Amino acid sequence: MSWLKSHWKPLAVVLALALGIAWYARPVDVYGLSPEVKDIGHISLYVRALGTGGQDFPIMELTRSDPEWDTVKEAAEALRFRRPPWNLLLQFLDQKVVTGRRTEDGDFHVMLTLADQNHGYVQIQFFVDKWTCSSPHSIRNLALWVKDARETGSALAESLLPLMKES
Repeated sequence: MSWLKSHWKPLAVVLALALGIAWYARPVDVYGLSPEVKDIGHISLYVRALGTGGQDFPIMELTRSDPEWDTVKEAAEALRFRRPPWNLLLQFLDQKVVTGRRTEDGDFHVMLTLADQNHGYVQIQFFVDKWTCSSPHSIRNLALWVKDARETGSALAESLLPLMKES
């Protein structure tokens, strides 16, 4: 009992740190990735089909008056992410290395930028099988964990491709 009395402060710090990390790594939606984004007023959408038969689609800039608005906003809001705990440190370190990835037919690159009226934004990217995000709080793209990352990203791209082809 005397050991616990003399070591309660370090134990409390470790417990608080573990709880903080668990809270940070909890599942969040697009609004949880950037606290400033409360009421989305503008969406920028980019989709690229990769591989030998790849195709770039023009960037779509959407506002609430566009017919595609609800579909794209609902698709973005349906996504759930977990943030790796090391993002807390990496967000302050500049990312200086760019590496190439081998792509195959059926791979996609999707980039969604969701902005609100007060200039807050969050940018979510899916590339082949990896998810990243950036916001005004970070000087680099930060990793995101998504359940069934490749399948989720491919399904998102395939649901948005008809909108891209119509415009």
